[in-house]
Amino acid sequence: MYSIASVKCPICGVEFRPTFRSSNREEAEVTCPNGHIFTVFVPSGDSVFDCEIRDWERFGLLPQATQQAVLEVIYSGKVPNELQSLMRRLKEAGIVVCT
Repeated sequence: MYSIASVKCPICGVEFRPTFRSSNREEAEVTCPNGHIFTVFVPSGDSVFDCEIRDWERFGLLPQATQQAVLEVIYSGKVPNELQSLMRRLKEAGIVVCT
């Protein structure tokens, strides 16, 4: 069994923490407590959830192209291989926080 962060049912709005046996790449079919079935995104090692920039002062010291790349990662939720180490360092430094 696998589990991911809380999700909200798009049909009835109930928030719950789904569990599932397997997933098809990045998606899994789940059932909410009220019986509604829908598909959710399943994070892999190259995904981030609910990230935000916490230290704008230090973030502003990064080159403009790097800032743009980090913002794209935060908005898309996907971390390309070439940005894995940068995102890890930004998280460790407390500049970017992901829950």
